[in-house]
Amino acid sequence: MFGDWKSLIPIVSSVVAIVAVILTYKQIKLSNKQHLFDKRMENYIIATGLIKLYRSNCNDINNEKDEPMLSNDFDFNSLTNNTYLEQITCAIDNPLKEPNHKELLIKLENLKEVATKIKFLFSGNASNLLGDFVLRYQELLFEMYRYQIILDKIIKQNENGNHALEFDELAKKFKEEKYRDRVQKAFNNLKQANSCLEKENVEEQIEKQIRLL
Repeated sequence: MFGDWKSLIPIVSSVVAIVAVILTYKQIKLSNKQHLFDKRMENYIIATGLIKLYRSNCNDINNEKDEPMLSNDFDFNSLTNNTYLEQITCAIDNPLKEPNHKELLIKLENLKEVATKIKFLFSGNASNLLGDFVLRYQELLFEMYRYQIILDKIIKQNENGNHALEFDELAKKFKEEKYRDRVQKAFNNLKQANSCLEKENVEEQIEKQIRLL
């Protein structure tokens, strides 16, 4: 009888080992799912924050007129007015000044990363459209920042004069129109990206992917 028990020991050990492997596999699978869920939520929250900012402010941003955009800094503040972007809001007040300049560059790179991550974390065309929106948002902020650098130079030199003609001459000197056109193009690209989100119900599709995980 002792011999029978002895012969069962290897079998029991094998069963225990198999059960342990199965439990470990399930735990790893569950952990991976949780990690994916967390990453999806993290990047989707950032993206929806940008969407809300754009939709709340797009009608107030008037960049269609053929004249310098003197409200550029105010518009930049409006488009960075949330907890994710708040640390770069003040960068527009003193362009190229540290540490704000560095913080802005870092945040803009972070937005590029978010755009890329979204395209890998989610599936289907919805991920591409949402990632593109984030990238277009990043490009608009960058062009607005560059434009403010030029605008500040014009305003600073114009402070020594007292007539509108001098401002126009300085605008030509610093090629203000070229930089303004870049801002307008970036804004139109973002507008188009938002239209694609609405047309394809991207937010609904992405949220469905998160729930089904």
